[in-house]
Amino acid sequence: MRQPFPVSELARIPQFSEIDTADLRLIAERVRTVTARKGEVLVEAGDLHRWFYFVRQGQVQLVVSAATAEQKVISLVSAGQTFGDALLFTGRPYPVSAIALSPATLVAIPHEPVLRLAHHSPGFALRMAGGLAQRLHQLVSDVESYALHNGTQRVLAYLERLAGSGDDGPPRGYPVRVELPTDKGIIASRLSLKPETFSRILRGLSDTGTLTVDGRRITLMRPPTAGPGLL
Repeated sequence: MRQPFPVSELARIPQFSEIDTADLRLIAERVRTVTARKGEVLVEAGDLHRWFYFVRQGQVQLVVSAATAEQKVISLVSAGQTFGDALLFTGRPYPVSAIALSPATLVAIPHEPVLRLAHHSPGFALRMAGGLAQRLHQLVSDVESYALHNGTQRVLAYLERLAGSGDDGPPRGYPVRVELPTDKGIIASRLSLKPETFSRILRGLSDTGTLTVDGRRITLMRPPTAGPGLL
């Protein structure tokens, strides 16, 4: 007989942090743990799975594929984050594929008991809506960046966001060190750049003394300025 998922662990997921134990127990009975190998496809675009996922360990990329088989990275989902929860309220298929970037452990949470909880707990529904609104804000910022900013500005904004540890503002002091969370080619796709363009921008920024590069480790030496000649 399968053991239910521990209620105490479910309560550590941000959306469920203030939910009554009795309600959590009803959800925990349906929750399952998923392990994935690096490169394993967790969700295919077009799937009608009625689950959303919390990443406990590892990292997942959300991608869309073109007719040419080229993939575009839409988002990188790290430990402590969720994906697929927006589909709770639409009933639509997954619009993207989810692929493990590293060995990963995830919590798969079924839609049905979560929707029931949202119907009778306004506080929970508001927390879910707040998380979705935050992600929508990030998506709009990304679209704005692709449309209005050159490649160098996109790279600098991304590095500053990493250095700010998730804050909206720039880092508080320089120099500041960051580590790229995954391969440069994947990050390039996330920023709508070709891998060779991403590498060329890093070299240009290194030549101007804005940053130094050591594999995935990057040190921002001073507040960056993205001149047009660095594209």
